[in-house]
Amino acid sequence: MMMEGIDHTTSWTAQITCMKWTISVLFIIWLLLTPQPSSGARPLVTDDADTAGKGKAQMELGVEIFTWQDRERGIKTRETGTEISSTFTYGVADHLDLVVGIPYVWGAMEKNGQTTFDADRLSDISLEVKWRFYENKVFQVAFKPGLTLPTGNHRKEFGTGRPTYGLVFIASKEMGDMGFHFNTCYTRNENKVDKRVNLWSASVAATYEAIKGLNLVGNVGLKHNTDPAIKTAPAFWLAGFNYSFNDYFTIDGALKFRLNRQEADRAMIAGITIRF
Repeated sequence: MMMEGIDHTTSWTAQITCMKWTISVLFIIWLLLTPQPSSGARPLVTDDADTAGKGKAQMELGVEIFTWQDRERGIKTRETGTEISSTFTYGVADHLDLVVGIPYVWGAMEKNGQTTFDADRLSDISLEVKWRFYENKVFQVAFKPGLTLPTGNHRKEFGTGRPTYGLVFIASKEMGDMGFHFNTCYTRNENKVDKRVNLWSASVAATYEAIKGLNLVGNVGLKHNTDPAIKTAPAFWLAGFNYSFNDYFTIDGALKFRLNRQEADRAMIAGITIRF
């Protein structure tokens, strides 16, 4: 006797769907419970000389929220901003990476409590190549040339309005549980917004593996002021951490503070890195 009201095709589909969800959940649990050493650069501003490796890729998703306040001639100005960054890296060769960065920015300004600006836009997309041209057991050196495309609205100050290009020199040294990184960068800042064209920056960072998978990080740096009327270079310091659950998944967080009044007062940084 045939049983009525049962769709065997639907039953098999449901079982397959259930198996897929079960496998996905088990995979996520495995990711979270298998600690491995960290190799990610986030949340540092300073890059490291390491590369992803041929055929490997990673996605970095980050958010930075900053505030800046000033008072001049009786006018109190307060700026707030948020940047969400997505950075995709692909290893073309063991020593060569392609890097694409896509930033989305929110910005607001108040003067004496009155909002004078409040907008959000896609900013300028960056394209870079990292080439690690020298390494030994404890020391690595790399160049990272790159350019930005004028995808942001320069009239709202979310972009430069023109392509820019630059070159970063990167040196990294490992000493036991500690790592040290140095960057110096030149940017040809072609723009339509009356900003400084020739920009230099430099930064140093240190990492310490406190326990397996957990790195404590520190960073200090400065860069040319984009305002051609101001000579003081914005300078910052940063302290934070990153923790790798395994080879595939890392979380990070940091607090960033100013060393002079040209830098934002403070910023909170958080993000994740997924490798595959």
